[in-house]
Amino acid sequence: SEMCIRDREKIMAKKSFYKIEMLFLKVLEQEDCYGYQLTQSIQDITNGQIKIAEGTMYPILYKLQDKGYISDRQVKVGKRQTRVYYHLEPAGKEYLSQLTHDYYQMIDAIQAVLGPRK
Repeated sequence: SEMCIRDREKIMAKKSFYKIEMLFLKVLEQEDCYGYQLTQSIQDITNGQIKIAEGTMYPILYKLQDKGYISDRQVKVGKRQTRVYYHLEPAGKEYLSQLTHDYYQMIDAIQAVLGPRK
């Protein structure tokens, strides 16, 4: 049923939550970005395989900010518009390193079970 599918998607989203965090931090390691630019970069790099909705993005960014992993600054764009740029802080760099280590450890474990790619 549709309800089961929706529940499964929510569970999958929770499981991959840290990966989205990791991807955001990795992109911010290269350069400061505003929200849309961040999701667009990930979409471009992954050839459209990973698309992150605005509704998913902002709660993650706010969480990363609350923990001191990223900071933001407002930049005036045109006469009325301001754009919020996010910046990776040293604590965020450390956190990214930990996430990446954990991710590769998990991938290696899964790979061990699956065996060589056919």
